[in-house]
Amino acid sequence: MRDLRLESVVLSTSELRAPWGFDKGTVRGAAPFHVIVEGRCRLDIPERPTIELAVGDLVVFPHGDRHSLSSEADASRVPFSTILEASGLRSGWTPGHRLERVDEIRYGGHGTLTRMINGLFVFRDRRSNPLVESLPAVLHVQGRMGRGPDWLQSSLSLLIDETLSGRPGFQTLTERLADIVFVQAVRNHMSAAPSDTAGWLRGLSDPQVARALSLIHARPGEPWTVASLASSVALSRTAFARRFRELLGSSVMEYVAARRMHAAAGLLAESTHAMNAIASAVGYESEISFNKAFKRWAGVPPGQYRRQSKRHPASPERAFRVADHAPPT
Repeated sequence: MRDLRLESVVLSTSELRAPWGFDKGTVRGAAPFHVIVEGRCRLDIPERPTIELAVGDLVVFPHGDRHSLSSEADASRVPFSTILEASGLRSGWTPGHRLERVDEIRYGGHGTLTRMINGLFVFRDRRSNPLVESLPAVLHVQGRMGRGPDWLQSSLSLLIDETLSGRPGFQTLTERLADIVFVQAVRNHMSAAPSDTAGWLRGLSDPQVARALSLIHARPGEPWTVASLASSVALSRTAFARRFRELLGSSVMEYVAARRMHAAAGLLAESTHAMNAIASAVGYESEISFNKAFKRWAGVPPGQYRRQSKRHPASPERAFRVADHAPPT
């Protein structure tokens, strides 16, 4: 979850009167979300059954998938950008965006009122993050008795209050609260996921594979091998490799390599360490081999990645430290 590096949150409130409907196109690098505050509506996702949303429901789209919301099945739908423009608001967001206000949207006819909170969780870089990759197209946290879970109610109340206050530091507090909402939605999904869920979450349900994942994430610069990880979790090399692939769908060393690149991305974005120090910290003996591996993973050399990250700084977080990740001498 820490690797997601939440950069910011975009927030708006909507008052929509039937008939109304809008389409949200695919969003890259962000996770749209909606919370129903009053009334009800339909959620349609391509090639999936319609979901009826009621008061207190939260829906999050971890992969930024296209979706539609509407008052009823036959309501015409317009692009969400059209609704923003009709309310005198700018559509879209840009990297480095900082929340300055809660936009207010009013749209629709003269029928039943639906009020909702719309937003975007904006991430710096979710490339190959195993947690995000394991999540479904939509996370649906259902409200109960006309209200959402207590954590959602309190977090959203604070989120809006802080944004409306305009007090110094409200952007930082708002981003932290958005972090809480997203993490809680993910935890809600993890606690409700079936035990036979495929992928990374399934790996967490296996004690020995989960232990291996913990070791890889804690010490990505360690000179891990299949044999050393298998020994650490008291399995034979063959049994461990087979179980790991069955549960996660990738080989042990493919996963280790991806984790190293994530750690390197964090160091590049959040530190001023020299390139050879970063290469060593994530398990590479030479800067040249690290550069090749990182470019293969990110599509750009590590130096260019660092420059791009510095142009769009994220919210301050616990920074990686080279000393934390350096392989043992």
